[in-house]
Amino acid sequence: MRKKAFLIISLLISVFIFATFPSYSQGKSAEDFNAKTVLIIHYHRFDNNYNGWNLWIWPHKPQSLEGHAYQFTGKDDFGPYAIITFDEKYTELGYIIRLNEWQAKDVAKDRFVKIPESGIAEIWVVTSVEEPYLKASDVDIRPRVLSAIMDSSTEIKSVLTTPFDIKNWKGKINVISNRKSLEIKNVEKLDPTDISKTNKIKIILKNPFKEVDSNIEVNINGYVGKNVIMRNILNDFYYDGNDLGVTYTHEKSVFKVWSPVSKSAELLLYKKYNSNTPDERYKMKKDKNGVWSISINKDLQGWFYKYRFYSYGKYRETVDPYSKAVSINSEKSAIIDLNETNPDNWNKDIKPPFVNPEDAIVYEIHVKDFTINENSGISEKLRGKYLGLVEENTKGPDGVKTGLSHLKELGITHVHIMPIQDIYFIDETKFSEQYGWGYDPKLYNVPDGFYSVNPFDPKSRIYEVKEMVKKFHENGIRVVLDVVYNHTAVVGEGSAFDQTVPYYYYRTDDMGHYTNGSGVGNEIATERPMVRKFIVDSVKYWAKEYHIDGFRFDLMGLIDKKTMAKISEELHKIDPDILLYGEPWTGGGKLLFGKGDQKNLHIAVFNDDIRNAIRGSVFDAKKKGFGLGSLGKETKIKRGVVGSITYDSRIRLWAADPEETINYVSNHDNHTLWDKNAIALGYEPWKEKVPENIEEKLKKSQKFSNAIILTSQGIAFLHGGVDFARTKMGEHNPYNKQLPNEFDWSRKAKYYDIFEYYKGLIQLRKEHPAFRMTNAEMIKQHLEFLKTPKKRMVAFILKNNANGDKWKNILVIYNANSSKVSFNLPEGKWNIVVNGEKAGTEIINTSETKITLEPLSTYVLYQQ
Repeated sequence: MRKKAFLIISLLISVFIFATFPSYSQGKSAEDFNAKTVLIIHYHRFDNNYNGWNLWIWPHKPQSLEGHAYQFTGKDDFGPYAIITFDEKYTELGYIIRLNEWQAKDVAKDRFVKIPESGIAEIWVVTSVEEPYLKASDVDIRPRVLSAIMDSSTEIKSVLTTPFDIKNWKGKINVISNRKSLEIKNVEKLDPTDISKTNKIKIILKNPFKEVDSNIEVNINGYVGKNVIMRNILNDFYYDGNDLGVTYTHEKSVFKVWSPVSKSAELLLYKKYNSNTPDERYKMKKDKNGVWSISINKDLQGWFYKYRFYSYGKYRETVDPYSKAVSINSEKSAIIDLNETNPDNWNKDIKPPFVNPEDAIVYEIHVKDFTINENSGISEKLRGKYLGLVEENTKGPDGVKTGLSHLKELGITHVHIMPIQDIYFIDETKFSEQYGWGYDPKLYNVPDGFYSVNPFDPKSRIYEVKEMVKKFHENGIRVVLDVVYNHTAVVGEGSAFDQTVPYYYYRTDDMGHYTNGSGVGNEIATERPMVRKFIVDSVKYWAKEYHIDGFRFDLMGLIDKKTMAKISEELHKIDPDILLYGEPWTGGGKLLFGKGDQKNLHIAVFNDDIRNAIRGSVFDAKKKGFGLGSLGKETKIKRGVVGSITYDSRIRLWAADPEETINYVSNHDNHTLWDKNAIALGYEPWKEKVPENIEEKLKKSQKFSNAIILTSQGIAFLHGGVDFARTKMGEHNPYNKQLPNEFDWSRKAKYYDIFEYYKGLIQLRKEHPAFRMTNAEMIKQHLEFLKTPKKRMVAFILKNNANGDKWKNILVIYNANSSKVSFNLPEGKWNIVVNGEKAGTEIINTSETKITLEPLSTYVLYQQ
């Protein structure tokens, strides 16, 4: 009787599992829904928990447009479903199933649905399964092996939809490779604290498995099986050569690419960049490290190429992840002679003198922002372009200097250029219509063509970037490149990494899902040896080929310490004076390189401690900082003043050396300093005329805030345009909007007094090494804090010719009070060179015994 009951239950389960679920598009067209395009999405979760799950849908072809959120509106035996209609005809739609407002994604990659002639597509999506079902009759919702991952040659980690009792694994679990069963030694709990009936298991093989290009499948009785993904096992196939990519000579071109998981690889050659069919194709050969190679013995300059791999049961085409030149929009890799991209006298390019990291005064700009405005005075054809950055002798409203001439006049030492590595979400043919900050990389070893005068010529963008760097050098300015090695714009089909070695270059969890430490969908697995090698090779290439003088690492907190240490070691071999710094935080993921990890590595980190102390919270624009007179910030300001070293038991932070801190109050992220202060005071100058007294207060704070930065120990960093009250019209994150980001050079004419003040502070810092002490002991020996008569004040002396300064003693006073304050001077005669209105090295006045300090002002005085 018991056997009969079990049989009946089994039959009922089978009927349900293999039942044909309802279809709402059968025999219909989009017109039946009063639409031109219709997408019906069904969704099934094994946990039956659909709370918060919704859809993000966007048109993808013939044109990619903005997406919108949609809710599931119906429910049937399969699960919830949504019927989404569009009034326009589309041939392909993109979709993401997400939890709430991007709390999680069901599958990390963007997925797409082709729309047939009927205008209606219907799909059935099973949670965590990438490919949807296209027919109701094919749907299979049996328990599944959701993931199977090899991190070593003897272990496979698997996650199941339904718990499995590992005590009874024998005869129920099979691992198949090339139609042969691999012998299993044991099956264990993946989590040792779990009970024996678990949905996370570890299959231990009896013999090491090395054939990583073979298809392996984990099969469990009663479960839908899963192909095994090769992950950390690929670390055993490390290749230490420096010749990945294409090595070109007139006689031959040698192509090498690392893809140990591929069963085959082909080189596809194209005579024209816009050809859909390769003119020639060659089978490549594989070595023991998983490197595929081929030598073509003829001159291929001007040709284009792609790779075609066969891995995990499917063919994948891609550009070369090591591309050094590309066609328009990076659709194909290009073969060029790099020597022909060198400007005249490139081999005689001389970097401007630079001794210590603390000498740097960095100024952040974006290629398009800096010169795109007509009032920049830049030639029309060069506005917003690489070469526009270095056009000489340009002027704007009222004859103010703009562009390169402005940077020279201001006196900064380094220009920090926001990302120019190949950008994914920008169409290089639509310069006038599109805009982006560039933190969405596709390829890493080639500049984006968007800012080139001729993006159709693979050589042009390379020549222009080199010419740009050379011109900056000729004008005494070093170049820092903002780089994004923590994530790529997309994964899957749009990622050269994923097409070449699927899943290896990105961090994934036990389910095989891409983790999202960057906050934008994925994070690069920098700790894996071949990923680390790629990043190190890449920055070395930029330093050598483009003569780049420094790198700023976006979300550096996602890059492991060993990789950052290797980057620093290798780059300092190339250029001992190279400047390296980055963000010591993540976009929500695990912190791998935070404040303190940079100690003694010759890497600096952005100092959000002093930033927040001066400007207030970046998350609440209404909260004031010391720069507007906020109380209780004095100790935090002192910690910034000493370069974040351990000065004493209270004034101490996370730096071992002042070269490790980037002191700043604003950058491209968040509100500009001017906008932030205006909001904190309750005004919106971009919408309304503000009272004169408020305008004056904003000007005072604009001077006062960065006077603290430029008189503190460490590396000074300025947001481009802060020296003439830059506004982004109140927007805090206009990453894809051009207008708020444009430099308005009329503001330099309007706020010329602010510019002159910054110029004077920079002159003071550059001429007086006391503000640029080079180690912690020197700071503790020569910097002494003084008592102040009131709160909201900080005062200190740089004494006894600090760091060899020609001035014996330098007194610096910050007054954040809203009223005047009388300050008793140390004994002797003091020469004032900075007050609330003027800054520089020329004596404004002299004083003994006492000085009256203006509200929101910095004073610098010296004794000979």
